[in-house]
Amino acid sequence: MSAIAITSSGSGAGTLSIAAPITATNRTLTLPDASGVLGAYPQIYSITASVASSALTVTLNPCALDFRATPITSGTVNTRTVASAISVVVSSGSTLGTVSAQQSRIVVLALDNSGTIELAVVNISGGTNLDETTLISTTAEGGAGAADSATVVYSTTARTSLPFRVVGYVESTQATAGTWATAPSTIQGYGGQALAAMSSLGYSQTWQNVTASRAYSTTYYNTTGKPIFANVTNGTTAATLTQVATVNSVTAAQSLSTVAGSGGNIGFLIPPGGSYSVTASSGALQVWSELR
Repeated sequence: MSAIAITSSGSGAGTLSIAAPITATNRTLTLPDASGVLGAYPQIYSITASVASSALTVTLNPCALDFRATPITSGTVNTRTVASAISVVVSSGSTLGTVSAQQSRIVVLALDNSGTIELAVVNISGGTNLDETTLISTTAEGGAGAADSATVVYSTTARTSLPFRVVGYVESTQATAGTWATAPSTIQGYGGQALAAMSSLGYSQTWQNVTASRAYSTTYYNTTGKPIFANVTNGTTAATLTQVATVNSVTAAQSLSTVAGSGGNIGFLIPPGGSYSVTASSGALQVWSELR
């Protein structure tokens, strides 16, 4: 009668031992850890992030990743292995488009460079398409503190039209943008689409009256990590009222009232990490509510 015993080491590697009859030799099958293929698909990818010498270093630990193939007309999948930890450095002085004293979210991407996995980072407030259904191009970080755009994906070496996966994000608030001196407040690895769903508008959010902490012609920032929706009401008695909502320096919405005493309201969406403000031609702020 044969028996089967399974043991596992602390690193994730395991062995499957089959005890054969007395006259036979036992057989052992070794299952690799995350540096191999079997059992190498974690539900959440393991990333680390640290600051030193005013630079930010983000690391992806050993794992295996499925990438869409190229070109985008192909529906096949390539499985790639990260056998040892890989990193990308955001050099001292590089802001990635973040703002001093405001929380930022830096998304970490894994790139499939013909079978070699490399890391890249991008500020979520830039609105880059990160749904993994397309190919992505990057700009070299440069190592000289000049990677300053929220709309650019940065990697150690510039790459063109590569498949990518979102593997996590890092949130932090730096006193001076580009001086990475404060340790991240959140380091989160991605896995599957659950986290993407939890980052969607309306998921675990509530309407909140924030009138007491808002004013016209003042810039605010969405540091919640999710889109938020704002609705602003003005109680003017003037004959004409114009309200303008600006998001990331772009006019996102405008309302016009030409009926005396009717007041007016304006609603607009703010993406994660986005800046926003509202101006009014007359009257006073009555109610400012946000779904957040």
